[in-house]
Amino acid sequence: MIIWDFNVIVAIGITLSLGVVIVCWVIYTLSGGRTEPLSNREFFRQCGFCSYLYFDYFKKIPGHCPRCGSFQE
Repeated sequence: MIIWDFNVIVAIGITLSLGVVIVCWVIYTLSGGRTEPLSNREFFRQCGFCSYLYFDYFKKIPGHCPRCGSFQE
């Protein structure tokens, strides 16, 4: 019967966890990663009064600035 030391069990656990992270990172890197870093660029709006940049996913017309409350076209 093999007698396992606590330090060996911890070292094996850390090594396996690190191995899984490295393999996932290599697969992600080789697959191309994110091709479009800001794919939702069309949802950005900028307020004409306070220059606040915000997301408007619903593209409501007129838009409503969350900072100053003004309506945008």
